[in-house]
Amino acid sequence: MKFIVYPISALIIGISIIIGASILKGTFFTNQNNSTIKNSSTSISTVNSTNIMTKKQLAEYLQVNEGTIDSIMREDIKRKVAIGDSYETYMFLPYMKIGNQERFLKSEIDKWLRYQNDNPLNK
Repeated sequence: MKFIVYPISALIIGISIIIGASILKGTFFTNQNNSTIKNSSTSISTVNSTNIMTKKQLAEYLQVNEGTIDSIMREDIKRKVAIGDSYETYMFLPYMKIGNQERFLKSEIDKWLRYQNDNPLNK
């Protein structure tokens, strides 16, 4: 009996560690500089493919061209360098880097838009 209980227990613990690590890995998004975006509250379990947009889809959603998105991202990088590490989460366009491509979560873009609209410093 003991010979079966120990391997099964070890297997359950191993699976738990793997699942826990994958959950923790998915709770932070990285930007172009590969640093953590602070205060990201989006849960991976609520993300589905209809909420993830490419740059082209984001441009369509915002009704601008892709060059405008690139311009916003370049300006954000310059402003981040000038500001340093202390900034509000939605001060900059939120995205995650997957390989060499940017992906945008619709829910985060909506929060960014609200922040841009509500913050008097951005007008």
